[in-house]
Amino acid sequence: MDSTPTPRPATIIAVTSEEGRHAAVRKRAADLAGDAGSTVILWARDADGGLLASPLPTQWSGDGEEEQFGDRLAPNELEAAGRAPLARQVSELREAGVDAWGWLPETADATHLAEYAADQGASLVLVSAADDDLIGDLRDAAERGGDRDREATSGPRVEAVPV
Repeated sequence: MDSTPTPRPATIIAVTSEEGRHAAVRKRAADLAGDAGSTVILWARDADGGLLASPLPTQWSGDGEEEQFGDRLAPNELEAAGRAPLARQVSELREAGVDAWGWLPETADATHLAEYAADQGASLVLVSAADDDLIGDLRDAAERGGDRDREATSGPRVEAVPV
């Protein structure tokens, strides 16, 4: 038996949606974070509004709107962005003692997820096993070594969470 301890992730990205189908991912994230004291960021797979709609204010929004949101969103910020279900999910994790946040990606694909995870220093990405297309794309991106603008580094571990 290997006596090397499993590294504890400082930040966990949990891919979720506003509907209930990702409850197992959120539970796994809460269990891991509770044991390790990790931060959990719920990354909303259904936030992608298409070509003409951004889930958050853009440079073309009203004065000051773009600056009011950071790169991690608290429940009140998610509410302000019109994402009450995701705000409730973050609040539930916080009530359970987890340092939890949300994120609304402009484009909800594997490339943007991998970039966001790297930017946040995440060492683990949790994805529902039902999202096999996203899992495959994430693993393909990891094999390519990230994007061309960054040094090739090993990305976060991707865990498929059974439904």
